[in-house]
Amino acid sequence: MKKVGFVVPNFPVLSETFVGVQIRALQQYGHTIELFACDHAPYSAGQPIDRALTEQCHYLSKTTPIQLYHLGYFWRAHSFLSQQKGFYYLGLLKQGMQLACLAKKTQCQHLHAHFAWHSTAIAIVASKLLNISVSFVGHGDDIYQTSQDLSAKLNHADFVCAVTRKMQQDLQNKTNTPVHYVPCGIEYTPLHLDKLPTWQSPCKYLFIGRLVEKKGIDILLKAIALTDKALSVDIVGKGNLQEDLHKLSQTLQLSNIRFLGEQSSDWLPKHAHDYRALIAPFRITQTGSQDTGPLVIKEAMLFGIPVITTNLVGCNEILTSRTGTQVPMDNPQALADAIHHHQQRSSYDIEQQRTRAKERVIAQFSAQAQASVLSDWIEQT
Repeated sequence: MKKVGFVVPNFPVLSETFVGVQIRALQQYGHTIELFACDHAPYSAGQPIDRALTEQCHYLSKTTPIQLYHLGYFWRAHSFLSQQKGFYYLGLLKQGMQLACLAKKTQCQHLHAHFAWHSTAIAIVASKLLNISVSFVGHGDDIYQTSQDLSAKLNHADFVCAVTRKMQQDLQNKTNTPVHYVPCGIEYTPLHLDKLPTWQSPCKYLFIGRLVEKKGIDILLKAIALTDKALSVDIVGKGNLQEDLHKLSQTLQLSNIRFLGEQSSDWLPKHAHDYRALIAPFRITQTGSQDTGPLVIKEAMLFGIPVITTNLVGCNEILTSRTGTQVPMDNPQALADAIHHHQQRSSYDIEQQRTRAKERVIAQFSAQAQASVLSDWIEQT
């Protein structure tokens, strides 16, 4: 099977668990993987499970060698390079040559980039210099908010992956290049296939994610104020809105809001049964920033946490009315009503939902199944 080079902007990034998950799934499927990162993620130790990948990662830097031999093939990349407005021609060519040097040294036969930003641009240049195939994954902001020369990337890749069906349709409307639906998958072990542990119907609620506008945490706090100010909510994550959210919780006189900071990926399965539901009030910001296929919802379903979220397209594709609760975006009252209703539900009703949600997420969103799809397309190019 082809040896695949993964190209990412930064590594490791604590919140980008999907990179390591996809790599490990492809490895289990039979591919050898090399990981290339444009830079080491600042102030991030990453997920403990990604430590081995971090140690093996190749980082592009100013000192990464180039082979002038590749200049003889720059004409293959000229058309793509000349279409770039977000990067200088010579600077991008140099970075592409650096990646090509590393990819050739490690005998990569296909390059697969995450995020349609500079990581994809560099991967496309390198692939053309080496005359090998290339693909990339769009995730959200790179497609809908801060896209960079997206049409050129779409037209010069061998195939493209979209993490939602809506994104697949949006991208396919822009290009003749095949765009495939490959949602972010979840890792699970045989233990996860067993019956869910007994749930004691706790009273605490949970939010997990970056503390940024598109996550809608302010809507969550306002909904709690409309429902029951004494409800306990743990907020896991960090971001630029942390101080504002602290102030809002004080203004709303919410006494049981805890900000727990960032946690590693093994935190959720250890604490899943402490929570009555995951509340994820996602929204689309005025600039178009949005979550696409939120992995945290899939993880909550796997670990038996009921989900209350919004009607964001990415959530619609994950949940059904029998496996979770959805309300309109940016609507504190609707979210408050959903939380109140969830408080009144019987344990039996919730147990049935937990079982259906787990069965659905394993059947539809396993990393192994998605790796099979991705592998087929890599082998066909």
